[in-house]
Amino acid sequence: MKNYFFVLCSFILLSGVCIKATSDHSSALGGIVDVDAENPGIKAAADYVVSAANTNNCNGLCSSLKREGKLQLVKILSAKTQVVAGVMYNLELLLEDENGHQVIFNTSVWSRPWLAGRNDGTDHANQITKFHYEYVNP
Repeated sequence: MKNYFFVLCSFILLSGVCIKATSDHSSALGGIVDVDAENPGIKAAADYVVSAANTNNCNGLCSSLKREGKLQLVKILSAKTQVVAGVMYNLELLLEDENGHQVIFNTSVWSRPWLAGRNDGTDHANQITKFHYEYVNP
């Protein structure tokens, strides 16, 4: 009888802890969350976008982008994350080419770090899933 009582009390206690934990973080689980631009994951995703745009390696999404010389990141204007099968980084970036022409990128990067360094030589760890841009000084 004591064993049943102990199991019942443990179940009730653990259920309460789980309910409390999910209620404290329910808005963050799977939801889109604003993140500080200084976050290392955000910086890495922004660097990936700049590198992909400079090499036209954006899954065809940045092929119409016109620039003079290499693009450089000026500022991360906003950043959000969403936990999916990995992390989805939603970024608004201000970039500038070598002649001072500025462009704003609205982009999403799907990061799955466990896929990096695969034996087939491809890097599937990061993938740009959305890429829109607007020139600031046309």
